[in-house]
Amino acid sequence: MTTAAGGLDTGSDSEALEPSTLPSAPSFKSDQDNPSQNLLNADSGYDSQYGSMFGSAFSITDGSGVFISSLTLTIIVSAIVIVGIVLVAVIITLAVLLSSCINRSTTTVEEKTYSGLCASYHINAELNNVQDSVFPAVCEEYMLNYLHGGQYLKDIEVSVDLAQSYLRTLQLQHDQKNAVILDIDETALSSVLHSENIIRRNKGSTNRDWNTWLNDTMITPIVPVLALYQELLAANWTIIFISERAENKFDLTVKSLQKYGYENWTSLILRSSDDSGDTVQSYKLSKRKEIENQGYQIMAVLGDQWSDIAEPAPFTKTFKLPNPFYRVI
Repeated sequence: MTTAAGGLDTGSDSEALEPSTLPSAPSFKSDQDNPSQNLLNADSGYDSQYGSMFGSAFSITDGSGVFISSLTLTIIVSAIVIVGIVLVAVIITLAVLLSSCINRSTTTVEEKTYSGLCASYHINAELNNVQDSVFPAVCEEYMLNYLHGGQYLKDIEVSVDLAQSYLRTLQLQHDQKNAVILDIDETALSSVLHSENIIRRNKGSTNRDWNTWLNDTMITPIVPVLALYQELLAANWTIIFISERAENKFDLTVKSLQKYGYENWTSLILRSSDDSGDTVQSYKLSKRKEIENQGYQIMAVLGDQWSDIAEPAPFTKTFKLPNPFYRVI
């Protein structure tokens, strides 16, 4: 419809668009140029950007705009895992060390307990209070330490020194037959000093295999006793050996004594078949009485067993050498 002016018809059935309702050009341009801007401004608080299909440019950011790349994230996670592994390893190590310390402490307490027990047994054995012929199994290492640690020989030296001091004080008459009686095994000669198998094998048992015992190449003289023997011999003492060895070992015994410096003794008495029914104590007592009946005055007896020195004559002085390893009755 035209007006009289020849212009367009702007009738009531057609409303003109208000300028404010039309989208502005800059607004359309912004949306078209950056279609992902609305996603980046989402309300979730986290934004993601993908630079490639393979995620090599993947990153995470929070609302502050700090971006964490996938490599950085991997490093952080790996570091946390490594720290966790190290902490677990440290905890396990500390637990093992603590357990070891506890076990060591327990072992030390047990060793001290056994050491005290064995030391008490040792003393009572030397006092002749122990009736068993074997030492307790838990004392095996204690006995070996006593044997090889030097204390055994020191104890022997003290016993021999006491005997030596006593005999030096005696005023002997030339017309008297004065004698000193010596045992052989663990007194004049030792089978245990260089052969700990005797201790481990027998554990103090008196049931010894004499063939193995006497043929042992590790037999050695007990030096303090040998020194006393040589001094007595030089002073013209009568020296008599009384041993519980069997009489059929006479030649072997003579050979051993002479080999290690025990020569020129007056007599060597070994156990005959007639004496086999007696205890060692009864056998040795009877042999000493026989010697006294021959006119000898026994001034001293040295032995490692109580059966060597039991029931002496009133004028006889006895000296017990240490031997906690086995007992002969």
